[in-house]
Amino acid sequence: MKLVFFGSSEYSLIILRVLQKISDFELLAVVSKSDKPIGRDQLVTSNPVSQYCLNTKLPLLQPEFFDQQFSETFKKLSPDLGLCVAYGPPYFTQELIDIPQFKIVNIHPSPLPKYRGATPGPWQIINGETKSAVTFFQIDALPDHGPLITQIPFSISPTETAKSFYEKAFILAADNLASILKSYIQHPKSLTVQDHSQKSYFPKFSKETAQIDWSWNPIKIERFIRALNPWPIAWTYIENQKHQRFKMKIFSSTFNSQLSKLEINTIQIEGKIQTKWSEIQQYYQIIK
Repeated sequence: MKLVFFGSSEYSLIILRVLQKISDFELLAVVSKSDKPIGRDQLVTSNPVSQYCLNTKLPLLQPEFFDQQFSETFKKLSPDLGLCVAYGPPYFTQELIDIPQFKIVNIHPSPLPKYRGATPGPWQIINGETKSAVTFFQIDALPDHGPLITQIPFSISPTETAKSFYEKAFILAADNLASILKSYIQHPKSLTVQDHSQKSYFPKFSKETAQIDWSWNPIKIERFIRALNPWPIAWTYIENQKHQRFKMKIFSSTFNSQLSKLEINTIQIEGKIQTKWSEIQQYYQIIK
């Protein structure tokens, strides 16, 4: 089976590395996001997938848009199947989806139709979910909307961060990748339409929306801090003894159930190095 892979993140790589080892599939090309300027110095940087392709000499395409030119390129590759993992927008057109005989399969780390969207992991942690699933589904022209192939359940631990959540989900998907794709190709019509009445969608995070809402109960704030690690990192405003205001990132915290109190652990005040809140809290006050 000739296959084209779509992906850009470090989690996409978990699947791509396993895909290369499945002898039943011939990887024609990898489609990834174009290199972008990153950081304070705005250095043009390859994403994890494109860098991996450059290192391993895999054929790499980096279209800015899924336009007619890309459709022609995709058609010339004559793929039997597309596989998409953590690629994000631009979204696939129906014309593009219909090029491979077996369409395009997506792997999404939530029990669809719940938690559609770009950041399903953090929101499941914030909302206190204890069970999740990684979903294989056939893409259609609407985001995370297409019919289901299968779902593999897993548990969300009480110490889960976004990083550990996504690693758990995509390692589970990788472990089952060969059997699921082979079964799908043998029975391409064995699909289950999503119950769209059960759909939920939560917005993507930014550095601005990572600000802690102190009106939440302490348990939810603790989950929020875990959920936004390693990006964009939860933050709040603090004030020193001279009444000067600063931003402070909070990397970790603990909920003390006996005292019903949030205990802040590792922090970083803007312009300073990471430290323990207990070591400096006498000099600062959190603005709530």
